[in-house]
Amino acid sequence: MAIPDHLTGDRALLEEISRLHTQTVSLADRVILCRVLSKYLMFADADDFSVTPHLALNGYWESWTTLAIARALRPGVHAVDVGANHGYFTLLMADAAGADGRVLAIEPNPRLAELVARTLEVNGYSRCAAVLAAAAGASSGIASLVVPRHRWADASIVRAAASTDEVIAVETTSVDDAARAWPRVDFVKVDAEGAEEAIWAGMSCTLRRNRHIVVVMEFKPASYTDPRRFLARIAADGFPLRRIGDDAAIEPLSDSDAVRGGPGGDWMLFLRRPD
Repeated sequence: MAIPDHLTGDRALLEEISRLHTQTVSLADRVILCRVLSKYLMFADADDFSVTPHLALNGYWESWTTLAIARALRPGVHAVDVGANHGYFTLLMADAAGADGRVLAIEPNPRLAELVARTLEVNGYSRCAAVLAAAAGASSGIASLVVPRHRWADASIVRAAASTDEVIAVETTSVDDAARAWPRVDFVKVDAEGAEEAIWAGMSCTLRRNRHIVVVMEFKPASYTDPRRFLARIAADGFPLRRIGDDAAIEPLSDSDAVRGGPGGDWMLFLRRPD
């Protein structure tokens, strides 16, 4: 198995081919089976209005981030998907990993974690990829996951609950603990709706042990008590500040621009140490 060429090329082509091959089937228990990125089968929850509509009708999610991640993955990759949601990026990692790699999807929402496991199984990736139903953080413990109604991509362990939100008690773990037995970690994607600073603290050993690790991470300055302190920690760990552009190009990002936030209030950082 290998990631298709159109997932590492041009954004317009990725979107065109994905839409062309999109298929959806409604199943029992409010589940939709989708074909995404022209290749993979995905189980998605019909009650989610944030990611599921894009998977079901377009066959892709955040095409610019998809391209950047697909380009960074190598055969045999050892990768961790933190905040896996429906497992869309987990699929790319598992396809690249093959028999020689490993993938761990960390997802705190138990409903989504179950769907990710089904998705990995139906695509034949269960031998190289696994799901951990937990929230990533600085250490092991218990946290409250706040899940906004119909907006499961906005679930967070660091936000206060509104009256319409569901609150789920979930276990927490660190990336260091989750991947401790692995010989190496090559790639980590982090999208955790404001918990990124704690997650970074919880993978300090992983960052030290793996000189050439690539981290793709959402950065939401409004979610952090001191975003400049977080940026200073990233820099101290040896990573120049760069972000994924709309065309999937990797571009420099200044601290001042980073703390102002992107057009949607956040950036998707692409972090790799210089050779």
